[in-house]
Amino acid sequence: MKLRNFLAAALMMGALAMPAMAQDDSHDPKAKVVLDKVTTITKGYDNLRASFDWTLENKAEKTKDTKSGHMFLKGAKYKMMLAGMEMFSDGTTMWTYSKGDNEITISEIDDSDESIVSNPAKIFSLYEKGFKYAMKGEEQRNVKAKGADGKVATVKKNCYVIDLYPESPKGKEFHTIELLVDKSTNLILSIDIKFKNGSDQIIEITEYKSNTNMPDALFTYDPSKYPGAEVNDMR
Repeated sequence: MKLRNFLAAALMMGALAMPAMAQDDSHDPKAKVVLDKVTTITKGYDNLRASFDWTLENKAEKTKDTKSGHMFLKGAKYKMMLAGMEMFSDGTTMWTYSKGDNEITISEIDDSDESIVSNPAKIFSLYEKGFKYAMKGEEQRNVKAKGADGKVATVKKNCYVIDLYPESPKGKEFHTIELLVDKSTNLILSIDIKFKNGSDQIIEITEYKSNTNMPDALFTYDPSKYPGAEVNDMR
């Protein structure tokens, strides 16, 4: 399966509700206060760059694979780079580049598509549509962070722990999304997508940089940067 399809499946906006929450239609006001702050802060930046580690873990099979990536956000524009794939958009058109295949796929942005892969900025506002949410508590957790030397290390941070559950769980592939939010900055530290089959996909954001020099050319396709690439125009 190509990574873009894998990402779309992994980050689809839905989940199978946990039994304990199946009858709970509430939206925890304590969780909403924190989530609203996350959205307000991230939307307040002119642009935002995030470095992250993406881990796929199957506890039953005792397998774990981690890859590092980068994400660039500027209004409706975005670019995501992960494991030999690039996905970028100027807000209207989306380009997906596979380095292994040396192939570019061009498509139009579908505003009705709720997948994060169509707009990674949705990662900071998951709760706004289609989810119930609950504050699990405040804990000190081990999280990844990039230090001044540029190396990623594990550090302890005080976090809000919030669980998201789908309002319409039927047919979804995973049951819970656990968010860790830094209490001091109100920025998301990690997103743990918990699948019904027992596997997890974890996005750990190791560094944020806001309001940097981020030219619009970063979010558009320049054929000279992809010599010999096969172009599939799906528009």
